[in-house]
Amino acid sequence: MVLYASCSPTGPADNGKTLPKPGEIHVKIASADNPSRSYALYIPRASAQPPVKTGGTPERLYPVMIAFDPHANGALPLTNYMRLADKYGFIMMGSNDSRNGLDQDEVNGIVSAMVHEARTVYPVDTGRIYFLGFSGGARVASMEAMYHVKVRGVIACGAGFGNAERPFLYKFDYYGIAGTADFNMNELQQLDEPLSRAGFRHYIATFPGIHAWPPGEVMEDGFRWITLNAMRDGQIAKDSNYITQMLNQFNARLQDYSSRGRLLAAADECRMAISFAEGLASTSAFRAELNSLEKRTDYKAQLAYRIKVLKKEEEEKAELMQALEMKDLKWWKKKVSDLGSGNGKLNPEDTLKNRRLLSFLSLFCYMNANAAITRQNDAAAMKIVAIYEMADMSNPEPNFLRAILLARGSENEAAIGQIKIAFGKGFSDMPRMTAQPEFARLANSPGWTELINTRR
Repeated sequence: MVLYASCSPTGPADNGKTLPKPGEIHVKIASADNPSRSYALYIPRASAQPPVKTGGTPERLYPVMIAFDPHANGALPLTNYMRLADKYGFIMMGSNDSRNGLDQDEVNGIVSAMVHEARTVYPVDTGRIYFLGFSGGARVASMEAMYHVKVRGVIACGAGFGNAERPFLYKFDYYGIAGTADFNMNELQQLDEPLSRAGFRHYIATFPGIHAWPPGEVMEDGFRWITLNAMRDGQIAKDSNYITQMLNQFNARLQDYSSRGRLLAAADECRMAISFAEGLASTSAFRAELNSLEKRTDYKAQLAYRIKVLKKEEEEKAELMQALEMKDLKWWKKKVSDLGSGNGKLNPEDTLKNRRLLSFLSLFCYMNANAAITRQNDAAAMKIVAIYEMADMSNPEPNFLRAILLARGSENEAAIGQIKIAFGKGFSDMPRMTAQPEFARLANSPGWTELINTRR
């Protein structure tokens, strides 16, 4: 499949600059206009590069995917999806500055600067600039595309639009992705109707996963969808062989789901095939199959049960939020145990609901624990951290937060012990560790220097 670049009459001027080496992730490139800002960069491998005229002026231009991670880890999405950048011929840029918690003016400046950098420094098809984001980064991508920067499309993972209180200024293609155990899944799926009313070309996809950057094979559908849209819009040549192969894959999955009685999944496969192939190939067979599925009594029963579970989930979320302050640790131990047990006996919809609730509880505890620590309410923070760890045992963050509280109380040995546990669970943010003011009190404690030095 040859989709590496698209022709465009517009693009950056020939500035005589040599592009960074393709096929490598360049973790930190200073912005040309503001060296205090930086981004990660990936240029497709040599096999995916367009031909270059003598003198360095590109004959063909790359589409560009600008990524926003909620923790300003610009290299992370590039590392995750560099294979897709090679396959579909995208330059990828990841902001090292956009993170959760920034004010809107600062976000606007960061995003505008990234787009300006893409347009003026690299051989970019200015008609094919896309945003990609996860969680808070997805909200940044969507809101900026709605109000501040005109882009072709957005791939939003694990979160919807955020607080969109005024009419949008720009319309763009929208591809949403949520794990079926992601606490924001409902939010994303509920975008389908308002996006349809507003006339957005869109698709909302789910996959078996949690609140995290999606795996590469799931993200590929997002890259594929926006590439097919470029074919639909005449930006790149139609690849009939690729489309036929894709439809055969959809049909194989459809038959598999139907044979196993997974009728909701089968219907979703039909909808996905229609969205991906509409205007490029006949979708009549998938439309007929979807119409047949939606009339079946067992399909209607499965759908009704899912709706019932989603309603119950919202009620249980409210219960968890209220219980954080009111219920003791004994109650919480049982509650978390109940949410994590019975997976082999429950209806799959209930199992997924419980996983989403635990994921939601983890984030809710994280936010409230940090707020309590900031307010110096250490007793409340210690309780919330304990609940946080129950809900998300593999996460190093509860141990890091507990170490802060222990260091405040001059329990140095116990604090170091919690830091060791955090390291064992994968904690690696050493700038944050060394900047934490409470940990300055540990400097003279036995083992502290050795512990920190092993992580540098």
